[in-house]
Amino acid sequence: MFGYLLPYKPEMKVREFECYRAVYCGLCKQLSKDYGFLPRMFLNYDMLLLTLLADGLSGQQGNPVLQRCIANPKKRCMLSDTFGLQLGADCTILASWYKLLDDKEDESWAKGTAASAAEHLLKKAFVKAASRHPEIDHVMQSASKQQQLLEQQNSKSYDQAADPTAQMTAAMFKACSDDPVQQQILFRMGLFIGKIIYYLDAAEDYTKDKEKQRYNVFLNNELSFQQAVETAKQQCSMAASEAARCYNQLHLRLNQPIWDNILYLGIPQAIKNAGNPRIAMKKHPR
Repeated sequence: MFGYLLPYKPEMKVREFECYRAVYCGLCKQLSKDYGFLPRMFLNYDMLLLTLLADGLSGQQGNPVLQRCIANPKKRCMLSDTFGLQLGADCTILASWYKLLDDKEDESWAKGTAASAAEHLLKKAFVKAASRHPEIDHVMQSASKQQQLLEQQNSKSYDQAADPTAQMTAAMFKACSDDPVQQQILFRMGLFIGKIIYYLDAAEDYTKDKEKQRYNVFLNNELSFQQAVETAKQQCSMAASEAARCYNQLHLRLNQPIWDNILYLGIPQAIKNAGNPRIAMKKHPR
């Protein structure tokens, strides 16, 4: 996943941001605990959505602990011992693995070589994560092949182009609950969240893809950069509305203020900035 779905920090209460930061640091620690030191380099903000969603649905508060961070010697509050953290760590590994496989195919020789080296380092962790979540792994494997095929066919369909990312995201969202009713809602919500991620990424990569003559659904439709940005905004806005409908049917017991912020403020802000380089939070949010 790509780091687009962030909370809108100016509208967050201090306690909400402290909670968000504690989950982020807890996810980093969970990656280290389950998979070792190196896999922490694949940590990203999007996987916090899974942790916040899974723990929000289950109501599992976990244990806040004070520990030191590798990037900051000062002790900070971190969340620990929740299903959401474990799911977030597992899905970080799975999503990173398939992203590396995609980079080997699409990127330059140098980046492809770097991806191959990272793939080697991640192989053991991937096998472990895939054994924990075979259904998610199966969906990601199938979606990756589907993405390659669509690109080979130079698909012009926006829905088709975004579908592999949507399917991956839906599979991860579905795993946030064991309630069949909630799973159906989560799956549909994940589809639309995945589409938003795909369109924002394609809009941001437009110029780079054009220079390197790589597949981009907006380029395939012969759109100018400005037209691509406007189309991305339209597609994302429709998907965001559907994602919100699904979200309103969920029964969150924790983390709702943070999710409200992300869905109703953070995502609209990301859509507004479509096509512009992301100004991400610092690696360790403060």
